[in-house]
Amino acid sequence: MAPTSTRIMSRTTRLLRHLDVLRTIAGAVSSLDVDEVVETSLAALTHVTGHELSSLHLISTDGTQLLLRGDRGLSPSLREVNRALPVGRGLVGGVAQSGVARRLDDVASARDLLPEAQAAVTADGIRAFVCVPVRARQTVLGTLSLGRQAGASFTDDETALLQVVADQIGLALEHARLHGETRRQLEDLERAQSAVVRAERLSAVGELTRGVAHEINNPLAIIRGQVEILRDEIQDPTARHGLEVIDKAARRAAAVVRDLRQFAEPTAPQRTPCGIGDVVRQVVARHEPRLAADHIAVITEIEGAASVWADSAQLDQLLSHLIENARQAIASAERFGALAVRVSPIVAGVRIEVVDDGPGFAAEHLPRIFNPFFTTREDARGLGLSVAHGIVREHGGRIWAENRPEGGARVVVELPLDLRGRQTFVSV
Repeated sequence: MAPTSTRIMSRTTRLLRHLDVLRTIAGAVSSLDVDEVVETSLAALTHVTGHELSSLHLISTDGTQLLLRGDRGLSPSLREVNRALPVGRGLVGGVAQSGVARRLDDVASARDLLPEAQAAVTADGIRAFVCVPVRARQTVLGTLSLGRQAGASFTDDETALLQVVADQIGLALEHARLHGETRRQLEDLERAQSAVVRAERLSAVGELTRGVAHEINNPLAIIRGQVEILRDEIQDPTARHGLEVIDKAARRAAAVVRDLRQFAEPTAPQRTPCGIGDVVRQVVARHEPRLAADHIAVITEIEGAASVWADSAQLDQLLSHLIENARQAIASAERFGALAVRVSPIVAGVRIEVVDDGPGFAAEHLPRIFNPFFTTREDARGLGLSVAHGIVREHGGRIWAENRPEGGARVVVELPLDLRGRQTFVSV
């Protein structure tokens, strides 16, 4: 066969192999799994170009580093060097900054080779090197590099193929980003829709609650009044015990009505400068006898928290609900326990944590514990944490609950120092 025909056949064979690489990678790009695209691309390039080494770097979110995302054939020492490369320095960092491909026949002699990479490149005997930018929408996202330890230098065709593969990887990264953004937007929309539905339900419950509270309060007042009259007139122990039972039930019903009214018609906060530490000490002192009776040790930790612009009575109510909820959780375990109330400063605010070593929250209950009337106890009204949530919201703060890895639960409240400056947190 003539030399010209041999060259044509050889070039045709290379082109067919390059097209096969592109076909393989094009099929992988449809996947939203970027790791799969990277693995497929590096494997396909290895079979065609005959290189021994390859690496894919992506620029970090702060734009200062190139982080190794995939590689083939790197020795442990070279992989360690390539794990994080500076943007703008070295061979790969220069390509990431300039967006211009770089090809070398003797990489060890390059003046801008990073000093920390020099020893690894020499030890591994790397000679030929080519690096191209990975782009999406004209933005450099990273780099794709190939290296050879023996054989010929990289050709123009191989460099062009590498750039096309890099562009395909950039396309896959863009697809994954758009898919992630779309998914986040859908999740935000679903949360917004749920919030609207919840607000409508709460509004309807509030209207119903106001009417029910009014209708129940009047009969309760009559019942309690009559109990007091009969208590003065009746001396029989059995009858007086019955009156005590009636009075206790009426008081409980009155407490339910009070909580319902607080939920349906929350009092507007009367804010003044308020020392969180003082409120915590007062509330804890008031609850200590009940906690001690349930064999619960209480710890108070107050770390230099500044005063907040708040309604001290509502903060008292907030802390009482949180402590009572923790007490009931520990008591349900029927063992000795501990409860801690911690106060600490945060940026532009203060954090309050009520921590217990009880059984914690069931995972399926966590999203609903601040919902009105939600409770897992038969003797509870399910309004304490809902009222607490409303108080925190009125004060421009946020509240959330979580289980601790070591066991037990934590409820966290964050309040801004001063609402007058509109320094508010996003309510959860």
